[in-house]
Order: sequence, then structure tokens, then C-alpha cells
Amino acid sequence: MKKKIISIGSLGTLVIVLLGILFINAGNKDENKAIISLLENERKTYCDNDFEAYAKNWIQNEQALFMYASMEDHFSMQGWDLISETMTQHMDFKIENNIKTVENPEDFEYHNILVDGNMAWVNVSQYDADKSVKDRRAYVLKKENNDWKILNINLFGTESYAEGKFVVNANNAPEKTHVHLDDFPKDKVFPMIEGWGGMCVDINNAPAGTEFSPLLEGLENDHCQVPHWGYVVEGAIRMDYEDGTSEVFRAGEAFYMKPGHTGGVLENLLLVSFGPEEGIQHLVDHFEKKVAAMQAEQTTQN
Repeated sequence: MKKKIISIGSLGTLVIVLLGILFINAGNKDENKAIISLLENERKTYCDNDFEAYAKNWIQNEQALFMYASMEDHFSMQGWDLISETMTQHMDFKIENNIKTVENPEDFEYHNILVDGNMAWVNVSQYDADKSVKDRRAYVLKKENNDWKILNINLFGTESYAEGKFVVNANNAPEKTHVHLDDFPKDKVFPMIEGWGGMCVDINNAPAGTEFSPLLEGLENDHCQVPHWGYVVEGAIRMDYEDGTSEVFRAGEAFYMKPGHTGGVLENLLLVSFGPEEGIQHLVDHFEKKVAAMQAEQTTQN
């Protein structure tokens, strides 16, 4: 058997490649460390109500964007002028009212840091003391003069959905506030009407054997986190909760579905339910994407 001989030249090339990989990995670690330091400083200066220091973390131009959404509120600030004005007023209010925000760095988890040239994308979760997700944050960063700066922040307050919190405006109602079941709009996965004092009313009409879990995949814990109140007109529905309990709602019964549920139809079903407008719209948007994906997959298979 012939012995393979590694030449000095080949060995040298191998060493150079290995050293290159080591330098790349070291460079990535340095970039990640710098990015985490930036985001920790952004949070600290915000908590300290130190606007001057806070502003240094940002790209200060019209591309700067801060978006926030929860079950209780949502807003978008486009451009550094609006962000700086809003943050200044907010921090002044906290100072005047002796409000000090506290965030523990250990409550944050960095799921992904992707660096591509002078741009970076970061996904972060903040956890409560009981380790449940309080919010999720997506950052877009840009390097200027060899320093990472924040270009975009997208913050989603998941805690408000998980706890079933919602805010309604009882005075926000359309001119017509009574609709026959047969006249509900039929252009959505669930026929529904929005804007009834900050609530939605929708109709579930499904045959026995229907399971909701496939539609809920991708939501938090693959369960619906929106509360529902309603009345079963016909049939029966089974509700399975995250805590391991189950219950059945039958024709003639009013019901409350607490957040963190899935389930299935036991008998041909017709029910009317009510829920917070913002949460229901988020849920329906998710359903429509799921149904579209299922239809596309069926078309491909056929």
C-alpha cells in the first residue's frame, strides 16, 4: 500500500486556511460583542432617562425607524427627528414624575445575530421573572465610522397577548350596529365585523371533526392567545388549554375561551364569538397566511 505524502507546500496551505478560519471566527465574536454592547447601552441609557447618551446609539437620519405593537397600543416613528422629539418628551415625563425604568441584562436572550458587511440584523427576547416572554425585539444595525449604530427597532409586546390584556373604545362604533348572521361579510377565513367599540364579532361555522391546531401552528406555543366570549348556536366544540385542562361548549351555552387554547369540533358547529379587535385581526391574518400556504401545497401536490 502506498503511503500518502503531504508536501510542505500543501501543509503550509492547510495552515493558512485554518488560520484564516480562526481569524474569521474571532472577527465574528468581536462583532457580536460590539453589537450586544451597543444594544445593552441603548437599553441602559433609556432606563437612565439620559437622552444625550441614548441618541448616540442611533443612526440619525430619515431612515431611522422605531415601531411598537402590543394588544394595548401600537405606533410607528419614522425618521430621527420624530424619534428624538418623542423620546425627549417621554424621558422628561419620566424625570418629572420620578419614574425609573429597570431592565436586567440577564433577562435578554440573543437568538440570532447576522452580520453582512456594514449591516447587521439581531433578534432578541426579553423574559419576565417567571421566564415567560415579555417582548420580542428585532433590530437593524448599520456600521458608521467603524461603530455599530441602530437603524431600526421593531418591538412586539407579547406579554399583553399572553395575559389576555386588551383595550377597547366603547365610543368607536359604526353607524350600523346590528347585522343578521346571514349578512356577515364572507371575504375572510372567519366572517367577521370589526370596530364595534374596539371589539370584533365573528362566526365559526365548521363540520364535526375539524381540528384547529394546524391553523394555530406558528403562534405562541402553537395556541391561540386571544380571549373569546360568545354563544354556541348549534353543535359542540372542545377546548384544550395550555395548562392541560379541557372543556366542551354545547348548543345553548354562553362561553369564555381563556388565552392559550386550541381544540376541535365535536358536532357540526355554529357559534358567534367576540374578542378584542387588535388581537382578533392578528389571529385572522395568521389564519389567512396558513390557509394560503395549505392551498398552495395542495396545488403543488396535484
